[in-house]
Amino acid sequence: MGTSTSSAGAGAGTSFDPPWLDDAGDSIDTGCADTPLSPSTDPSDDADGDKSEGDDENQATPPAGPPIAPPGRYQQARGALTGFIRSGSDSDLRRGISSFVKKGMGGASRAGSRMRTSAIAASSLGGFLATARDATDPSINAWVDSIKQRGLSAKNTALEVVQRLIPSGGSVDEESAKHAMDNAIAHLYEMDPATDIFNLTDDQIASLMAYTVAFDVYNRVQLELGRVFEKLKYAPQLVQNRLGQVLDYIIVVVNRSMEKVRAGGVERPMRDIANAALRDALTVFAES
Repeated sequence: MGTSTSSAGAGAGTSFDPPWLDDAGDSIDTGCADTPLSPSTDPSDDADGDKSEGDDENQATPPAGPPIAPPGRYQQARGALTGFIRSGSDSDLRRGISSFVKKGMGGASRAGSRMRTSAIAASSLGGFLATARDATDPSINAWVDSIKQRGLSAKNTALEVVQRLIPSGGSVDEESAKHAMDNAIAHLYEMDPATDIFNLTDDQIASLMAYTVAFDVYNRVQLELGRVFEKLKYAPQLVQNRLGQVLDYIIVVVNRSMEKVRAGGVERPMRDIANAALRDALTVFAES
């Protein structure tokens, strides 16, 4: 489940947003990211959904506030997650992720701006697979036919899809997005082994987008706090089990956010949906 190389985390006195952030995601093929996605077929607690306008613009604009990270930005998150590893307490887990978003990443709004590549990756993947399903783009149709003719396994097909969408990568965010896409497709197959990646329903595409965002959030936690887990003197199996609980929690929250923003009975561009789901999930994490 370790999909990112852990670090000591960005320290105090550094900017919340790295200087290369505006270029992050440039290597992702976003040609299908604005493909419309139908509303959810499942009931939601929020029947009106998230109809906020300008999601794309809001995600790309850093929020007001100090751009420099404070001292000990991850200290509380590390303490809570260390307690979680020891006890397995859900409250410690929620507290750790909440502090990670609120103090470590500067709040839900700033975190959404920092993690904009997550939404770009999710919507690009969803839009590409919807276009492949509907056979509306001749170049994508030819590519899908070539993949099918090679008789690849599900795993290798997933790798080909991700490579098609992010052929080069390079930045931390783009590499994390590649891992997130790959793990999201694998998770979709785990949930339904009979899945045809080139014939997904809109609900399956929405789930895949949610998984992509969730795995990218999880990657971010591992990247910034990974050494916390590495230094703990617990059995590796226990640490892996706890990390599995972290991932499960993140997936549940992001799935609920995805269901919420798809409610309302109106189809929306996948880019808008992914941005809104990411923003909503980060708000839930921060307020938990």
